[in-house]
Amino acid sequence: MNEPLCYPKIEVVTLRCEGLTSASQIETLNPRFSWKLSDTGGTRGRMQKAFELNLWEVDSNGNEMGYSFSSSTVNSSKSQWVLLEGLSIKSRSLYAWKVKIWDEQGLESDWSEIHSFGTGLCGEKWFTPWIGDGRHLRTFETAPARHFRKSFMLEAMPVRARLYLSAMGFVEPWINGSKVTEDLFIPGWPDFRTRVFYCAYDVSHLLESGTNILGIILGDGYYSGTMIPGHQYGVEARFSGFLELIDSAGNKTQISSDDSWKWTDQGPILLNSIYDGETYDASKELRGWCDSNVSDDTGTAWKDVVVSQGLHGDMMHMASTGRIAEPVRRQETILPVSLKKIGDQKFLYDFGQNFAGWVRLKIKAERGNVVRMRFAEILENDEQIHTENLRTAKTTATYIAKGEGIEEWEPLFTYFGFRYVELVGVVEPLVDGLTGIAVYADLEESGYFECSNDLLNKLWSNTLWGQKSNFLEVPTDCPQRDERVGWTGDAQVFAPTALYNMSCGNYLRQWLYSVRDGLRDDPLNGGVPDMAPYTGFFHGSAGWSEALVLVPWAVWQHTGDRKILEENFPAITHLMELMGNEAKDGIRKSPESYGDWLSPGYERGHYPPRYELIATAYYAHAADLTARMADVLEKPKLALHYNYIFEQSRRAFRKAYFKRNGRCVDDFQTSYLLAIGFNLLTDALKQKAVTHLVRTFKQKNKHLATGFLGTPLINSVLTSIGETDLAYDVLLQKSYPGWLFSIMNGATTVWERWDSWTPEHGFHKDGMNSFNHYAYGSVVKWLYDTVAGLKQISEFPGWSHFRIEPKPGGGLTHAKAQVQTPFGRAVSSWEKEGNRFQLTVEIPPNSTAEVVLHVSDPGVVQINGVSLMKYSYANLKQFYAETVIFDLPSGEYSVSV
Repeated sequence: MNEPLCYPKIEVVTLRCEGLTSASQIETLNPRFSWKLSDTGGTRGRMQKAFELNLWEVDSNGNEMGYSFSSSTVNSSKSQWVLLEGLSIKSRSLYAWKVKIWDEQGLESDWSEIHSFGTGLCGEKWFTPWIGDGRHLRTFETAPARHFRKSFMLEAMPVRARLYLSAMGFVEPWINGSKVTEDLFIPGWPDFRTRVFYCAYDVSHLLESGTNILGIILGDGYYSGTMIPGHQYGVEARFSGFLELIDSAGNKTQISSDDSWKWTDQGPILLNSIYDGETYDASKELRGWCDSNVSDDTGTAWKDVVVSQGLHGDMMHMASTGRIAEPVRRQETILPVSLKKIGDQKFLYDFGQNFAGWVRLKIKAERGNVVRMRFAEILENDEQIHTENLRTAKTTATYIAKGEGIEEWEPLFTYFGFRYVELVGVVEPLVDGLTGIAVYADLEESGYFECSNDLLNKLWSNTLWGQKSNFLEVPTDCPQRDERVGWTGDAQVFAPTALYNMSCGNYLRQWLYSVRDGLRDDPLNGGVPDMAPYTGFFHGSAGWSEALVLVPWAVWQHTGDRKILEENFPAITHLMELMGNEAKDGIRKSPESYGDWLSPGYERGHYPPRYELIATAYYAHAADLTARMADVLEKPKLALHYNYIFEQSRRAFRKAYFKRNGRCVDDFQTSYLLAIGFNLLTDALKQKAVTHLVRTFKQKNKHLATGFLGTPLINSVLTSIGETDLAYDVLLQKSYPGWLFSIMNGATTVWERWDSWTPEHGFHKDGMNSFNHYAYGSVVKWLYDTVAGLKQISEFPGWSHFRIEPKPGGGLTHAKAQVQTPFGRAVSSWEKEGNRFQLTVEIPPNSTAEVVLHVSDPGVVQINGVSLMKYSYANLKQFYAETVIFDLPSGEYSVSV
């Protein structure tokens, strides 16, 4: 018996252009469109059979301006990354679009809500001059922020007005006394040696008839501010931009950055620095500096700008790219959980959560009163803030009061990683004196996990906060010390988890620009840089360089965005050639680098296993994935070529490092994890190696002994060899070294080291000691895909067909994961009591799933109270020893055993 059929009207929701719900400056004239289907009636098997998409050019008020397009009815189930034949749009324009679909019954939906997007330069060269104050900043020098402004007249209001803005540094744009945007740190952080980003904003609502003032506040940011290790891209922060106005007749006028602008450094931001913080003197505020009724800039404070036509003297070799990633914004407010007085006019705030951002200061003080805030992640034993791990970063915010009632302030061009704030300079704080402001990229939190073990829930939460804290402009290693750079090794091991937690496909795609831009040819130091954007250190480090291969593959798997493979494939083949030059016999012999970074119990430079083993394993794995990409991109000859390289390297790997009894010459957990996880062993040899891998964990009393490269493989590899119970045992260890040790000691984010702090020894003796890293949080992927059982299938990128295969263990009585896939919300939630197992499944419309249950008889399985064998929506695919597999269409199901 099955449920009666019911077909409520389906809705079209969550429209996206080029993967973005808010796309201001897409860089293509052939954009791709995506949407989701919503079926509030819970009908099963909802699928799209056809669609129609209408598009038209609009002005700033959404009124149609001329060009319109209709796809007519297209017979297709495709609802992701849809390309339209015959579409003809233009650069630097605004468009609106809507879509409707027909479902599997031929029922027509209503039109979706209207969605809009803007086009950028789309290949046109950036044409406006760059302006600044002409001052050159020395390494480790900090400087005031500069204010720039230009007045212009409008006799008639335009129908469309867009501001295009690029910078070497940070900018905050203003028009007529109002901020243009809440976006932070714009226009972003590219590899400034080869690329600049720009942003576009519709500003029609800010313009006035008559006099208008366009203003820019300019900070040094990642460009002329000093980055690790004593690196500057350039010595002079500058910006460039134009305001493009279109009247009702279609005529264009441009207000550009040129020599008519004025500037001053007499404003309130006396110091701005990523590492050192910000100093703000409220008594120096430039009141009305950008108001339309204050247009006099003839005073001595306002000076002529310095104009340059190019970047580094030559703009011809630079790429001007519209940013495709979501901007950084203020995301959450966090209230302190405690406040203590620790000295004369000295107070300690605890926000209860380690995060990245700053605090909003609220005070009442006399003019000239200096208030200082220092930020820290953790406390010393005497409840003083611990700052040693910040190294040279001063991480201080200073506010000088103007003495006018209640004053509020937030920094603009810096950020901090912290849980604790030391406030100095107030007699008694106001009740709401400090409010935490968490700042990170404006990404959708797409994933959620919970289970019956609170420590695992905390591990998931800590990892998510680590991601939020380090996903600002680029995926960084840490948010607090004098580093905060885009280490490629950290990013590649964490990307699969990151994509479960947050919808970060476009974010990682934009970061890959810098990974490619940093790729270089060099027989001694070639390959992908260790950090992108490049600020120093090496190239070609094993496990770091391969980020160029592993991250695009992970994004492709989760998003189904083929373009990320197309964009990166030429650079990937270039990288494979460079690595191949070091691996003539299949063994990659490259300059030694980090190895299995921060393996517990070893000093730097001595992390096992040997570097050559790691380099060869990653080389073979990269060849394997490159061959798969070539298949996807329909390049069969290249697929064969890289499959050959993979087979050659895995043969050489086995011969060099494994004995016939399955024991590795470097008998360490990471050796076996790489060999098995990257499929480098024959089936027969793998079975023997499994015994040794299990032994290495039992010898450590079921504790891990791995670093950045080995750790992400532990649980997935143990599960793949039938050792899921051991995977749970390792995961649930509360003592050092292990994931739960930091949680038992109060962590609210993931630590950089397994022993960043211990009760016996206190803080790790090495100054490199972050309490907010995400690399070891890579195990959270296993919580999603194995504990809860919500798993993406490699052959079906983008979650069009996925697997639900929970594997209970570790004493858990229930677990739940949900992921907002490109098609909608997918859910796997199970409960276990005695011999009863209950699984709740949710599959979004226009997608399907296979359910894998580890039972011996399909006859014991019921779906919505009906036997699996009689349930018409289920397609029983196979059953064999202890396993039943069946497919389900979209819908919600209750599966019981």
